[in-house]
Amino acid sequence: MKNFVFSIIFVLCMGFSAFSQNFEDGFNPAYANKRGVYLLPQAGDFAIGVDATPFLSFVGNIFTSGANTPPLFDGVNQTIYGKYFVQDFRAVRVRLTLNMSNNTIKGEVADDVKQSTTPQDPDAILFDAQKLSYSYVEIGAGYEVRRGNGRVQGFWGGEVFFGVSNEKEKYEYANNMTTNNQTPSTYSFPGYNNRLSTSERVTERKPDSNIFAGLGTFVGIEYFVAPQISIGGEFGLGFMFRSSAQSESTSERWNSTDNKKEINTETNPYWDKSQKNHMQTILVSKWSKRSQITQ
Repeated sequence: MKNFVFSIIFVLCMGFSAFSQNFEDGFNPAYANKRGVYLLPQAGDFAIGVDATPFLSFVGNIFTSGANTPPLFDGVNQTIYGKYFVQDFRAVRVRLTLNMSNNTIKGEVADDVKQSTTPQDPDAILFDAQKLSYSYVEIGAGYEVRRGNGRVQGFWGGEVFFGVSNEKEKYEYANNMTTNNQTPSTYSFPGYNNRLSTSERVTERKPDSNIFAGLGTFVGIEYFVAPQISIGGEFGLGFMFRSSAQSESTSERWNSTDNKKEINTETNPYWDKSQKNHMQTILVSKWSKRSQITQ
């Protein structure tokens, strides 16, 4: 899990709202443009928004010489939020943050069978595969109060949130561990220590699993550049309570005594055994940028 200890999170959101109230009821000209079109959301309105950062980064990178990956093709990293305005300047809001990724890395190894049989093929190669996955899900619910003058609107409020996160490593080896090949050629993936010895290698590892919940406050400002179109920023601060499970590692090795392959599973607590169920309190801070479009 990526710890939220004084972390800075940048989120750029684009939202859409549908209005259900008659603008003529309680119409205030201070919140309308020169043509008399109302700028702000009103009581009874709904809003929904998504994180637009991946799309804007993709567009921006078109004009640079760097790599440009289309959004959503290398995983999901999105924040989706919704609001319901119980009054003109008060809203309840919900938030869903998803961060999920899957990545496969391959490493070249010798083909032990073809390089050891007759006739030999010294150039024969195979590929070991490392599959990395990460998932982070957070749900939040809060209450928002707004104040302002015309196009400029400040807002503040609080929220509660709950979430889970998991990481996983999985390895697929091209050369099998057998009686005739007790120490097969294995690719050592840099930084992951998957090859424990010549006769033992990791097949699966779960290094991080967490459940967390917290309370937070936020304050921000929006500027309506056009009717129901705004840009703004938000800063949040709160506390998070986190409980981490034990890490787990599975490996395969050759048992020379029994002359067979065996599977070994180990668990390791993150803290001392007396503290493995310890609940952490973490100060959370974040800053987010967003834009909202309503109509």
